[in-house]
Amino acid sequence: MQDSKLILTYMVMKTRKKSVVKDQYYHLWIAAAKDQVFFASDIDKAFFIALFQDYLSPRANLGEWSRRHQGYAQELDLIVYSLTDFGVNLLLCTSDTEAVEDFGQALLSNYAVYLSQQTAWEVLPFDTIFTYDHLADEHEALAISRDIHLLHQHWQDDRYSSIGFYIDDRRGDWMQPWRLTNLFNNDRQWYLNFMQDDSDQSPVNNFEFEFIET
Repeated sequence: MQDSKLILTYMVMKTRKKSVVKDQYYHLWIAAAKDQVFFASDIDKAFFIALFQDYLSPRANLGEWSRRHQGYAQELDLIVYSLTDFGVNLLLCTSDTEAVEDFGQALLSNYAVYLSQQTAWEVLPFDTIFTYDHLADEHEALAISRDIHLLHQHWQDDRYSSIGFYIDDRRGDWMQPWRLTNLFNNDRQWYLNFMQDDSDQSPVNNFEFEFIET
């Protein structure tokens, strides 16, 4: 992997030519290579979630932050997320396929900036894997959402996954869980049962992706 220097920060400002297609679902995965730790602390995870809010909240796109960064509220819907010590799993819905890669690059570059401010590193202290997979439809996305949420040992109340948007009353304008909750009439008990039906099985740890250059 090439150095993840701060020049990556400016890649997110490029103008994108949209691919006009119907809404598509993607599973995006960012991780440290060779089973290295991606998040050294919960503070690091909280920073990464703040990036979701900054990039995907319509309100954030109206402020000073949006004049320095390319927002994605118009291009992407974030419907599921999980942050574990070893990386990030996201489910996204978009009609702009190129935005998926751009969004992943933006997250990585800003995380590199954040780490450089916390330490003496000028590059990420580990190699990164950034991949995404095009899913068949919202039903496959629903199935993958369970695997992602089950990556957490105490999945029912984990602060670093989106489970609260599905079984509790957590809300945020940067999250669009309705893409999946509409499939079960927004019934929280249904999703809880759906999770528990599979919670005794090992979560999917080895997703099949096409690797892309980071």
